[in-house]
Amino acid sequence: MKALRWLAVLLTLCLLTGCVAACGSQTTTPTTDLYGEEETPEDTSGTTDSVPTESAGTTDGTSDVAGDPTQAPTSTTASSTSKSPSGTKTTSTTKQPSKQVVTYTTASTTTATTKDKTKGKAIKILAIGNSFSVDAMQNHLFPLFESAGYTDITLGNLYIGGCSLDTHYNNLKGNVAAYTFYLNTDGEWEKTASVAPSTGLAKAQWDVVTVQQVSSDSGRAHSYANLQKTLDIVKKKAPRAKILWHMTWAYQQNSSHEAFGRYNKDQMTMYQAIVAAVQQQVKPLADIDGIIPAGTAIQNLRTSDLGDTLTSDGHHLKDSYGDYTAALTWFCAITGEDPEAVGYCPGTVNDHWDEMAQSVRNALKKPFEVTKCK
Repeated sequence: MKALRWLAVLLTLCLLTGCVAACGSQTTTPTTDLYGEEETPEDTSGTTDSVPTESAGTTDGTSDVAGDPTQAPTSTTASSTSKSPSGTKTTSTTKQPSKQVVTYTTASTTTATTKDKTKGKAIKILAIGNSFSVDAMQNHLFPLFESAGYTDITLGNLYIGGCSLDTHYNNLKGNVAAYTFYLNTDGEWEKTASVAPSTGLAKAQWDVVTVQQVSSDSGRAHSYANLQKTLDIVKKKAPRAKILWHMTWAYQQNSSHEAFGRYNKDQMTMYQAIVAAVQQQVKPLADIDGIIPAGTAIQNLRTSDLGDTLTSDGHHLKDSYGDYTAALTWFCAITGEDPEAVGYCPGTVNDHWDEMAQSVRNALKKPFEVTKCK
């Protein structure tokens, strides 16, 4: 009887062992995701890399949101072409900031820098100008300096549209709060209305102050009569600054500007008159530390295959090859650097980099004559 009981126990144990083995040999059917692709089982045996949510590239330390790099802005990506400092042209993917920057005449965007201002070069430039200083400064001057290693950049413009040298002198003499003051310290332009010239001149320890004549009178030597008196006031208010003369450009040949008639509605007549006035009335003055020959750089570029197409309305430069060339002339005249020193050239104008650089380089060498682009 006992033997039978032991036999039953052994049979039960064998049956249980067989069930366990059968269960252990069962295979797992892979699951699929919603797109029908086989899922990879999660590996928990070691560390895992986080998966980036965007594939647009790495960030460069700049912020698209008004000075707060911790916020994620709503933005679109766009491909732009830039010139590297070595002269090669490279294509990169950049984000267009969502914030609209205050500008003089058109809405544009720029990225505010968050770089340590103590670790690079510094420059502070004030223009006492009009819309032609806007053309030279607004869109490209800040990024040109930034691309050349400047981290502490201040740009200012005491602006009155169509302002003549005589009006600037009277405003400086009477400290008339007639200016719109534009200030850029981080890649964005800020606007303040009804500013006195003393306020703008005291805003920073300016390295450079530029002065200019209104375009319509730029080739009329007698209109420069108050220039020395203007310089006397600027020297007193900004004693450490170099004063540079912004030599502006002649109108496009088909310009309908009412003052073009003063130059027989001829571009070269106007250009030569501008050159003559600057040579006679500006260059001999000891308080003028240099000339920014933007007018000659533009005239040089007109000899390229771009032709006489650089303005938007016959006298103001387009936000294109014209205003980039003017800004590059400013950068090179102020720093003494060659155009190759910069690493910024937007994709919209990069296809004519050689001609623009050549035009600027030749204008700096020969500021009072046209050099044809080769």
